[in-house]
Amino acid sequence: MKKISYNLRIGIIGNKQYNKDIFFDNLRNFAIETTISEEFSEFFIIFKQIPIRVKLFLAENLEEIIKNYNKIEKLDVIILTIDLSDKKSIYQYYKNIIDEFNEVYYFQGISILVGIDLNQIFKKKALKNIRVSRYSLEDTTKYLNLIYCYEIYNKNKDVIEIYRRFINDFIFRFRYSNQELFEKARLYGERLIKESDNQIQYF
Repeated sequence: MKKISYNLRIGIIGNKQYNKDIFFDNLRNFAIETTISEEFSEFFIIFKQIPIRVKLFLAENLEEIIKNYNKIEKLDVIILTIDLSDKKSIYQYYKNIIDEFNEVYYFQGISILVGIDLNQIFKKKALKNIRVSRYSLEDTTKYLNLIYCYEIYNKNKDVIEIYRRFINDFIFRFRYSNQELFEKARLYGERLIKESDNQIQYF
């Protein structure tokens, strides 16, 4: 049986250390295989019986992603993160840099703006009772022509919800773009689950 799997490449923009803590753990918990390197991290997961190789690229800003195009080459999902407790953080993304990113990568994937409550997640005391509003998040999402907008307060439940949402989208595309390949991937996924005595955790 051919080992057919789906490939998904994700760029996550913002504070690398926080984003690593927030976005990596969930995939690592569900992964059959994990590879961590300086350039990217890869997680081999199963979603709805489909084996998926997820590559995550972290960057502090979109300029860094654009600069490293020759190393990354393609992205299916771009996640722009902001700190909900810092009202200035929402202004770090500009329309012209989004347009440049789209042009360099010929990007036609899924774009997401994510507001993260770092104080809540890391149990930090808020220095000020000022935060980015839901309205500001939604308004910025529309201004930048992004597709989805989320808030994260719980790094397990909320992050898994985000993963499920866009992976579902890609599995739907995969199924209807190449039914034969999709079925081969599904059979491979079923075999992996069976060989593991159903010990594999998947979304």
